Amino acid sequence: MTGGDVACTQCGTSIPADAKFCHRCGAPQVADTRPEVERLRDALGDDFSVMGELGRGGFAVVYLVEDRKNRRHLAVKVLRRELLFSQVLVERFRREIRLASRLDHPNILPVLFASEAADFAYYAMPRVKGKTLKEILKAQGRMPVPEAVTLLRDLASALAHAHERGVAHRDIKPSNVMMAGGKPLILDFGLARALAAEGSTLTVSGEIIGSPQYLSPEQAVGERHLDHRCDIYNWGLVGFEMFAGKPAFDGASVQEVLYKQMAEDPPNLRTERSDVPEGVVKVLERALVKDREQRWQHMAEALAALDAQLPAAHLRRVDRTGRVRPEKPLP
Repeated sequence: MTGGDVACTQCGTSIPADAKFCHRCGAPQVADTRPEVERLRDALGDDFSVMGELGRGGFAVVYLVEDRKNRRHLAVKVLRRELLFSQVLVERFRREIRLASRLDHPNILPVLFASEAADFAYYAMPRVKGKTLKEILKAQGRMPVPEAVTLLRDLASALAHAHERGVAHRDIKPSNVMMAGGKPLILDFGLARALAAEGSTLTVSGEIIGSPQYLSPEQAVGERHLDHRCDIYNWGLVGFEMFAGKPAFDGASVQEVLYKQMAEDPPNLRTERSDVPEGVVKVLERALVKDREQRWQHMAEALAALDAQLPAAHLRRVDRTGRVRPEKPLP
């Protein structure tokens, strides 16, 4: 699709913006030029009220919506129209969001429902009030060790749950972790995979999915066959930043950061912060190995290794319901 092309409103084929009919399916082209918020109101129906815009990012606009029937507020994310220019992408969005909606974990913000058409797609999540981990780290810098270890464990538990069900996130970073009610919630499961071009790190329009500071080496190099192990690396990067108060890799340009992700080892965390237990450091170091074959192969393995270090961080093991688990001796 060129800059002057649009998607067929029926089949999603790329056609000239001034085309009256689709050359593939023959459907007449009557573009819906209404404002996005009006289209959302019509799509949701009378049981919902769009109350206003909550925010916008590189790929979507988020609206506050009142669900009158269920007496609750939702955050509804509407994807940018140009990201859904083909039926292939619409189908991918449907598939990935459907998979994400099956996740059920206390540290994953659930997808409640979704809908898609040739150039209009959205999904709804519970409206939660809180701050992102990015905002918290920016305000306070590094976190106390017990707090960081607890948060790191919760994220690992959520990712292990998703990976066991065949769902990888591929964009784990502090801005995709919302702190609400004293616990972390991972946002936007399914979105990165839905927007990626044939499994890569780019959208079909050439935009990078994710932030350079939180990309795995295989994502940075443009590997086309990504799997759940990039989440493990991303998780390690988030953990490093929680302890050190700064990203493991940074630079003056995107290219410099991507090079470091591919070629340089992360700084020694114990040098950055001596009070982090050695065992916790080793768990993160293995998560941040460049060669994904030498990383933790499953998030559940990293979670078990981190659990073994909880006494050293003055914490007790808890299961996903919050019940305290019996202590085991350190290996």
